[in-house]
Amino acid sequence: MGTGSQEWRLGGGVGWRKAGILVSLLVAALSDPDVGWSVNGLNLIGSGGLSSGLAGADTAIALDFTTINTNPAGMAYVGDSWAAGASFGLLQTRLRFQNAVNDREGQGHPLYIPNAGYLHHLPNTPITLGIGFFTIGGTATDYRDIRGPFGTTDRIGSQIRHYKLTPSIAYQVTKDLSLGATLALSYADISLAITPNSPGAPGTPLGFQTSGSCDRHNGLAPPTGNCPYALGLTPKFGLMYRVNDRVTVGLTYTMATSLPLRHGRATQNLGLIGQGVAAYDFKGTGLKWADDLALGLSVRPTDRLLLAFKFQWINWSGSLNNVVIDLTNGNNPAVPASRFELPFNWRDQFVTAIAAAYDVTETVTVHGGYNFGNDPTRKTSLDPTTANITEHHFVGGLLYKVTPRWYVDGLVNYTASNTVTYDSALWGASTTSKAGGYEVVLSLGYKM
Repeated sequence: MGTGSQEWRLGGGVGWRKAGILVSLLVAALSDPDVGWSVNGLNLIGSGGLSSGLAGADTAIALDFTTINTNPAGMAYVGDSWAAGASFGLLQTRLRFQNAVNDREGQGHPLYIPNAGYLHHLPNTPITLGIGFFTIGGTATDYRDIRGPFGTTDRIGSQIRHYKLTPSIAYQVTKDLSLGATLALSYADISLAITPNSPGAPGTPLGFQTSGSCDRHNGLAPPTGNCPYALGLTPKFGLMYRVNDRVTVGLTYTMATSLPLRHGRATQNLGLIGQGVAAYDFKGTGLKWADDLALGLSVRPTDRLLLAFKFQWINWSGSLNNVVIDLTNGNNPAVPASRFELPFNWRDQFVTAIAAAYDVTETVTVHGGYNFGNDPTRKTSLDPTTANITEHHFVGGLLYKVTPRWYVDGLVNYTASNTVTYDSALWGASTTSKAGGYEVVLSLGYKM
């Protein structure tokens, strides 16, 4: 595997009894009801594949295609010629919203999470090129048949998705030092409903919802109709340095991404000013995906054991503050334009991740880890459309070498559920939100 120090020493052959272990692990995870979102704020804790399998402790790891997104400098150490891989995750949400008049579970439709990448070492040069498609994160809530603030039967919910297309380059300065950069194209879209059956007025979010078919087919397909979306550029820079044959350090910085939401339509129930449901052009400003700085360390105490660590700062306080919604060009002259704010006012997040991988045989490697990120939300601005409140994440998985070059990996992400009680101007005192779910990821990779 190139000139790096992190190779997983896996041989050939297939042992079907061991493959059954992986299936059993996945079935066990699907049966557990009390697990939570696998996110650090809006960010998924990993990029699929071995990044997620090591609970996001991936800054100083260069083992598969996911290094394109986690630390592009690591591409120099993956494979001898080229490498590729893809992963597909399923995240099943379990959400609950309670106040004085409601006790509702979320709809709980599964979300699909794709990731894929390809990297190629240019012959007789120190340059490696890569490109990938990665799911970065988001949020998803959907509560139906709730009692609204005016006694109406209503709904609330949101879905935000963020994907990146990541053209990347790594330059191997020496056999032990590599530098990397990515100029990613980010895509994000949003759907939002805030009691659309309740009477509202311009300047308030009541009675509001985006238009179009915004469910995106369980988070996978493109939006249809008039759903708002945004494009942005997300540069990322990385360094990986091999201290010796046993120790590697990594450092990355990801720049913030401005995501002005355009191209959408929305409706608002204007019953409080004697109007009906009005249709508008939608514009959302102020949404930024946070910049972050990560420092990682990987250590191989023995030939069979790999340990990994990461500490990460995510600058949510400098990016996710107030999102301003402008509704203009109403469908008739009698309805005025409307502007209101969605106050997030998140705090910075500090993430710590530790992980281990152990070569049980030349064919089978077990891996897992723990990821902690403090809840970045504030009780003063929390509402039921936010599900990103979990903190403790536990991952376990198994990598299976099918041939000397092909491998399959599977993992289960278990997150301790979190419940937050807060006072809400709309939903009353002692409103409670609980986020839950589980994530299962299967990956296929090849290294040449």
